[in-house]
Amino acid sequence: MTQSSGSGGRAVVIGLDGTPYSFLKKEVSAGNLPHLARLFSAGNLGRMETEIPTISSVAWASFMTGKNPGDHGIFGFTDRWPGTWQLYFPNYQHLKCEAVWETLSRQGKRCCVINVPSTYPARELNGVLVSGFVAPTLEKAVYPASTFEYLNRIGYRVDVDAARGRESLDALLEDLFLTLEKRRQAILKLWDQEPWDLFVAVITETDRLHHFMWRYYEEQDPVYSSEFLSFYRAVDEFAGELAEMVPDESALFMLSDHGSCTIEKEVYINAFLKEKGYLALKGESPMTIADLDPQKTRAYCMDPGRIYLNLEGREPGGIIGPEDGAGLREEIIKDMQDLMDPDSGEPVVGRIIGRDEIYAGPEVGRGPDFIAHPRPGYDFKGAIARQEIFWKGHLNGMHTQDDAFVFVKTPWEAHAPGHIRDIATLIRKAFSGGRDNTVE
Repeated sequence: MTQSSGSGGRAVVIGLDGTPYSFLKKEVSAGNLPHLARLFSAGNLGRMETEIPTISSVAWASFMTGKNPGDHGIFGFTDRWPGTWQLYFPNYQHLKCEAVWETLSRQGKRCCVINVPSTYPARELNGVLVSGFVAPTLEKAVYPASTFEYLNRIGYRVDVDAARGRESLDALLEDLFLTLEKRRQAILKLWDQEPWDLFVAVITETDRLHHFMWRYYEEQDPVYSSEFLSFYRAVDEFAGELAEMVPDESALFMLSDHGSCTIEKEVYINAFLKEKGYLALKGESPMTIADLDPQKTRAYCMDPGRIYLNLEGREPGGIIGPEDGAGLREEIIKDMQDLMDPDSGEPVVGRIIGRDEIYAGPEVGRGPDFIAHPRPGYDFKGAIARQEIFWKGHLNGMHTQDDAFVFVKTPWEAHAPGHIRDIATLIRKAFSGGRDNTVE
């Protein structure tokens, strides 16, 4: 490893996308993850909460900025262009706050940032940036261009081919191992090549494994539960390899952006709103919110449970005036609280959260009016096309909000933070002797 770019602290951040705290505790105790067990014994491991709704793009935006969505402006995987019904995918260009590595870069620190979701397209940095999900092409996902040449040469993978998981779990596993190995090669190359002060690397393959195979792990499938753990042993070995190379007196942080659990059912909230008369659609084959009828729609949902009222002056053709909003909101909330699993009779909504309860900042007005947060096992969806409220698809693993993990090992006394937004502060402290020199 090369020397850092200058005096001051150094910090390493390793992300394991979607890895639950409860899973790590269980498998570390069982002896299945020996490298992580040894590492965790030397620092502070804790359970951590993440953002609501529990979407990777939202959670990683909060991690990298230390801000809530009301500040950084990322509320979901998709969003609606203001003044239209057209959808777009928020990316790095739409982030309203500076990432922690951008702050450090301005201060002369050299940063390597690899595979953090929602950092596409890559932009200039004092160091190296390799974008993560969802980067459609590698060319615009890498800064500087010289790094692209190396990544392209080794066959670097931005992400696994999720379509393979719908065809064959064996094919998916092969792709997962290949993608992890290419990620490993790139990380180790940049680790040795760059005189970095901050090194951030995220393994997203764990999340893909969970979405397709969590049920097999949880139910101890005779074949695929062992394959699931075999992949985690490879992750464990790589995490241990990196941890061994962390320089003395450097801060080391590990985290996930959310936890995971088994899906019992997918729940299509717009189908429910349509059944209850809150949502009306146009045409024979509606596909997106652009196909809703604004003159007959009172409310609609965007992934995963973000509920918006069709307000005058905000939505195009909105019909709900200020005097009607509060009553309509309470009416929808009551109906959603009464939504039950048709097989078990159990409620599917865990809680309803108003936007002012969790958001604060200049972007709050772009957020949902309230959020339906699911009970574990019920994967809320905002798709328009499906007519059924309840469904079971190819995926069998979903995100959880309160079972993310965080690990902290620092030269100063530091506790594992309780929320993903708090990690940016800890990273900054690594460069100021344990003090918070926040730059706004």
